[in-house]
Amino acid sequence: MKRQQLEHLLRASGTILGETQFIVIGSQSILGKYPEAPDDLLMSMEADFIPKNMGLKRSH
Repeated sequence: MKRQQLEHLLRASGTILGETQFIVIGSQSILGKYPEAPDDLLMSMEADFIPKNMGLKRSH
């Protein structure tokens, strides 16, 4: 997975969940620091992430 593909997943998830910030965990987190990572590090087609503020929203 390339950074562009990860960004697409985050945007789509943000639209569905009403979130703008996510924490990327697992192998795709390398793309945050190294957007042009070597192909050997881009083999996985899965991405694990959670909303940054998950569980912090309160309903009134």
